[in-house]
Amino acid sequence: MSEVSIVRCHSYEQEEVEKAVRESLQLIGEMDEIIKPQDRVLLKVNMINSDFPEKAATTHPAILRAVIRVVKEMGREVVVGDAPGVAYRYIERAWQKTGLRRAAEEEGAEVVNFREVEEIDNSTNKKIPVLHIAKEVLDADVVISLPKLKTHSFTLFTGAIKNLYGTIPGFRKKELHALAPRPQDFAELMADIFSVVKPSLAIMDGVVGMEGDGPISGSPRKVALILASKDLVSLDAVASNIIGYHPFDIEITKVADKRGLGVGELEEIEIKGIPLNEVRIEDFILVSNLNTLLKRVPSPVFSLLGPAASLLLKVTPGIDKGSCRRCGDCTEACPVKAIKMENHNYPVINQKTCIGCFCCTEVCSHGSMKIERSWLARKLKM
Repeated sequence: MSEVSIVRCHSYEQEEVEKAVRESLQLIGEMDEIIKPQDRVLLKVNMINSDFPEKAATTHPAILRAVIRVVKEMGREVVVGDAPGVAYRYIERAWQKTGLRRAAEEEGAEVVNFREVEEIDNSTNKKIPVLHIAKEVLDADVVISLPKLKTHSFTLFTGAIKNLYGTIPGFRKKELHALAPRPQDFAELMADIFSVVKPSLAIMDGVVGMEGDGPISGSPRKVALILASKDLVSLDAVASNIIGYHPFDIEITKVADKRGLGVGELEEIEIKGIPLNEVRIEDFILVSNLNTLLKRVPSPVFSLLGPAASLLLKVTPGIDKGSCRRCGDCTEACPVKAIKMENHNYPVINQKTCIGCFCCTEVCSHGSMKIERSWLARKLKM
C-alpha cells in the first residue's frame, strides 16, 4: 500500500517549515532508503515564472531550504533545477524574484537551467514518438519533485507529476502542447515523461496554495499543509482530493494509475499523520475551464443547449492592453500560433485556433494575459 504523509505547517517561518518537512519524511520511511551513498540528488522546483513567493505560484524558498538541508546532512551532492516556460531571457529574473536561487546557493546547492537535452524513444505514443528530456535530469541518481499545491486551468490540478513538465527545456513544451491539445492526450504525455524521469520522492508545498484559475492567475489560499510520498500518483490523488476533486477527475492521475505508475485509488493509500477527512477544504475555489463548467450544467439544460453549450460557456485567454508591454512572449509560447502581433502591435488571439492550453497566461511576465469567461460561465462559477 502506498503512503502519503500529511503534516501541519502554518507559516513559512524557516524553523517551522523544516520541522514539518522532516516530520513528513519520517512518517514515510528513512531517507537512506531513497538516497544511497554517492547519489547526486536533483531537486525539481516549480518555478513557473518570475512571481514573488507571496503570489503562491512557485515552490517557496523555505521549502527548498529545508529539503536541501535534509539531503546535505546525508553528505550528498544537491542540484536545484527547472526549465520554466518563460523565455530564456527571463529565467535568471525568475530565479532571483522567486528567491529560489538565493535559497539554493546559501544552502550550498548548485543551480542549473535545463537546456541540454537527450532524445528518449517514446514510440509507444504515436503522437509523440520522441521526448526531449533535460540531460541534467537524466544524469541525476535521484530526482525529487517539489511541487506547489495549485489549481490549473488546463489540467484542473497541478502537483507532483505535472511539475515534471519542467524537465522539458524551453519552448519545446509548446510543441508538445500542439501535439497533445486535449487533456486526455496531455495526460498520456505526462505519464510518458513520468515513466522516464522516475522521481523517487515528492514533497508538496501546501502551506499556501493557489485556488481559482491557476497556475498563475489564481489567488493564494492558506492550506497549512506539507505532504510527502514516494508515490507521486498517490500524493497527487490525496492533494487534489483535499481541495475538492475526486482523484480521477484529474486525467494525469487517472492515466498514471491505469498504467501502473502509482496508486490513485484513495482506498489503497495509507495516510500518515493528519487524517484526510480532517484537512479537506469544502470551499476551495476550483478552476472554471470548459470541461469543469459543462459538468455543472444540469442534464436537461445541457440537452436543451446542445452544441451551443460550449459557445455559451466560453473560457478563453484575453488581453489587458493597459498592462501589456507588447513583448511578444505570448506569441512565441502559443503552440498553435493562435496569437499574432497586430492592432497597433498588440497581441491578437484567434479564438477559433486557440486550444485553451493557457500557455500564454503562464509565460506573460506582466500579468496581461487574463482568463475571460462568458456571462453564463461566470454565473456557473458562482
